[in-house]
Amino acid sequence: MKLMKENVSRKIDSLGRVSIPKAMRQRMEIDDASDLEFYTLENDDGELYICMTNHKVGNNKYEMAAKVLEELGVTIPAELEEKI
Repeated sequence: MKLMKENVSRKIDSLGRVSIPKAMRQRMEIDDASDLEFYTLENDDGELYICMTNHKVGNNKYEMAAKVLEELGVTIPAELEEKI
């Protein structure tokens, strides 16, 4: 698993919404009925990231979150370890 930077940016509208580019939605199999789950990630430098997943992926969502944290070099919280 790897964290990939997308070469696109979007503005948040006045209601707090962000549109996900069509190519990303297609690649992640996100459609208008998808249920997305959001996570907040803070690295050791205090930088915050928003991560999301859809449930079409076969892996355990907690395992996936742990893999992302490992890849970023962030210590996995005990609460997450317990759920894996």
